[in-house]
Amino acid sequence: MLRFLQELIVFFYLLLDALLSLTSEVIITAFIKTARLNMLYAYMVRRGDSKSGEIFLRLNNLRGQSKIYSYRKANIQNYWEVYGSDTWQEDSLINDKIKKIISIDSDIWILELEDKKGRYPDF
Repeated sequence: MLRFLQELIVFFYLLLDALLSLTSEVIITAFIKTARLNMLYAYMVRRGDSKSGEIFLRLNNLRGQSKIYSYRKANIQNYWEVYGSDTWQEDSLINDKIKKIISIDSDIWILELEDKKGRYPDF
């Protein structure tokens, strides 16, 4: 039984390592395809570093308001973490936040997900 548990721990460690080593480009591609399979419109707004660029998602409710999320590879239960406020904010304010983020790190990726219902990106 102890041997089995040791092998199970090693398996999960290797699985976690594989998940954390996925490139940003692979994650972006998978997100866009998954959104489309869910009948949602997602697209890349800005291309970042293909291997390790941080990923931001703008969730747009198509009523002039948005939210920003950042992708966290290490958070297995929920990859998308709210960036800043969890409430809907005017698009002009979100645009300013995105410009500030880019001025700090020019290697970032920006995705946009358009959904009138404003559903959380839990896929």
